[in-house]
Amino acid sequence: MKILSKQLNDVIDDAEARINRQISAHCMGEKGEKWLSQGVDYIYDDECPFCGQRVDANELIAAYRSHFNDAYQELKKEVAELPQQILDSIGETPLNKLQHIHSNNLILFEFWKQFDQISAPDLDFEDLVTKYQNLRKIALDLAQKKSLSPSEPILPGDDFELSLQALDSLQTFVEAYNNSVDDTNTTITRIKDDTQQVSDIYVLKSELAELEANKKRFDHEVIQAVKEYQEALNAKISLEQKKETFKEELDEHCQNTLPSCESSINKYLDQFNAGFRITNSRHMYTGGSPSSHYQIEINSNTVDLGDSRKQLGIPHFKTALSSGDRSALALAFFLATLEHDPDINKTIIILDDPFTSQDRFRRTCTQQLICQFANSAHQVIVLSHDPHFLKLIWDEYPRISTKTLQLLYQSTENTTIGNCDIEAETQSTYQKNHSILLYYYRERKGDPLNVALKIRPFLEGMLRSRFPGHFIPNEWLGDYIKKIREAQSTDGLSQAHNILSEIEAINGYSKKYHHDQNPNADSEVLSEDELHGFVKRTLRLVGGC
Repeated sequence: MKILSKQLNDVIDDAEARINRQISAHCMGEKGEKWLSQGVDYIYDDECPFCGQRVDANELIAAYRSHFNDAYQELKKEVAELPQQILDSIGETPLNKLQHIHSNNLILFEFWKQFDQISAPDLDFEDLVTKYQNLRKIALDLAQKKSLSPSEPILPGDDFELSLQALDSLQTFVEAYNNSVDDTNTTITRIKDDTQQVSDIYVLKSELAELEANKKRFDHEVIQAVKEYQEALNAKISLEQKKETFKEELDEHCQNTLPSCESSINKYLDQFNAGFRITNSRHMYTGGSPSSHYQIEINSNTVDLGDSRKQLGIPHFKTALSSGDRSALALAFFLATLEHDPDINKTIIILDDPFTSQDRFRRTCTQQLICQFANSAHQVIVLSHDPHFLKLIWDEYPRISTKTLQLLYQSTENTTIGNCDIEAETQSTYQKNHSILLYYYRERKGDPLNVALKIRPFLEGMLRSRFPGHFIPNEWLGDYIKKIREAQSTDGLSQAHNILSEIEAINGYSKKYHHDQNPNADSEVLSEDELHGFVKRTLRLVGGC
């Protein structure tokens, strides 16, 4: 109220309005008033600091001086601070503090009423808040009006007086509330003092809880639960004792077997010529489960197995061993296990791809070891994608106890197992062509056109085998014939002069059925009798008939 009613008599009428128009006319914006205020301080002896003219009779300069005098500036500062003073007194923050106090009091009343005749006093807090908010709104509006005309007194209206009266009417209820709170605090203090004299409340609660637990101990359900718990506890103790016994037996077994297993594994790695061995074999209980651990020794340097947590750059199992090395190590482990199996004669051994293209350094050794275990095991089954490796085992093991089988495609959902001719599977192209020609010559069976097409590549294979080094891969039978024809007597190819005419005759017949020599090869008439004769002549060159 004091700030609202303040006024300055020496302020020129409408000085503020004039200044505002001047600022607006020159588009000076928010910084205009500050700039003018600073400029007035540079006027000495009523002379303009810019043009040097007299300003003592200038009404606008007089308005500036009136507007920017110290008393007026102090008043403007007080008016500017007025809204915040209102909010500090009756804003949301002080009201929230009152709300927090009121809510806590309600909680405390609710708690302590179980110990005495205590009840929360009546207070319409929402009504109190509404009246304060109404007064705050009116006060802020008055402060806004004062800020527009700081030098003029602002008189509150009836609504302000009514709002104050409404708050005054609540004073009686607030005093009654505070008195009730004071009385309640006195009662609470008395209750606390009485309780301390009798016994600590927490001790009483603890004794009560113990009595209730003792009472519940004799319930039928609790008796049964305790019995089951005791049985489970006894079973746990028994299992732990057995576990400890088994652990001791396992420790003893590992101490006896690990060295011999390590020796066997290294023996097989040596036979494989692997270039590394295992060392420091031991058993551990990492994570609670028993497991075997060892290191790889390469060139007298030990390498840990490592895991996903191994730092980059530190050698370990995955980085120190090639895929072929890891395959050899796995097979060595497997064979060492079989070696120490007391029931090997009852064991069926299945090896899945024990040899691949990366295991060439142990091809023969792997075949020999498989045959060795085949003599001691009940049965050995070898699965492989490499027919030549299977042929190696087939050649070294008695035929009477060996059988070769293959998976035969039936449909997208069905595959059957059938016999496999391992000899035919592993024949060279030259041998296969010879078999086709010989079969046709002896049995007169087979596709005639296919037989005719095999004559030229068979002759090429024969000449490459008989005269190695004289023909290069991209040369064909016509090139061979030309080289033989031009060979000098000192040339090894000259030994083929005596069969050159026969080769030329056979080539002249067979080339009719090759597209590179005859574009009409598909429509060429083929006589089976004539074909049989040329097959005979072809086989005669290698002594086949």
